[in-house]
Amino acid sequence: MKISDRLLRQYLDHVYWICGGPCGGKSTMTNLLSSKWNMNYYSSDDHTFDYQKKANPQDHPAILRHFIDWEWFFIGRGNDRSHWLNSVFDENVEFIILDLLQMGKEKPIVVDTFMEPAYLREIADPNRVIYMFAEDDLIRADYLDRDHLRGMEDLFPSLSDPQRARDETLNTVVRASNHYLQQAEQYQLKWFMRTSQSNKEQMLMEVERHFGFSRD
Repeated sequence: MKISDRLLRQYLDHVYWICGGPCGGKSTMTNLLSSKWNMNYYSSDDHTFDYQKKANPQDHPAILRHFIDWEWFFIGRGNDRSHWLNSVFDENVEFIILDLLQMGKEKPIVVDTFMEPAYLREIADPNRVIYMFAEDDLIRADYLDRDHLRGMEDLFPSLSDPQRARDETLNTVVRASNHYLQQAEQYQLKWFMRTSQSNKEQMLMEVERHFGFSRD
């Protein structure tokens, strides 16, 4: 049964959303907030395989789509990787929502995930939503050095055009980050930009201020 956006807004009024692009500091902020303010922590990245187990071919074709090989994924002719990954994000949403509803309301929840600004604007109070992004140069420098992506650097040499695969991967990520920054602005959702001068303590203060957390 489909739950209306209005009801979701009510049932999820204890949830604080931290979304955005890669390397923006989402995971760092959610971990700091959950520890400092005794909040439940939820990261959709931690539940990827759970979503796959629950998916069905009719409702979640992107999640269950057959993976061809890495050559196709990175530089294959007619590659629709971006569309596929966006579809996976969209199909993940219902699993994320169900998980959050099942967690109950005993404690507030801080969520590290990705959701379209247009959708999040409908189901959440904007004062409980933050999008975090990183400057393009930081994404290019840090994206492939994150723990869960370090193996990607080892994959590139096995492809027919390693440099092209690497460049196109980073270009795609940067374009996507800029696109969703524009979307966050369009839907008037608070966003922060991580720069080379940013530090997590100052960023935490800004996030706490937006969420209305008292530091007294």
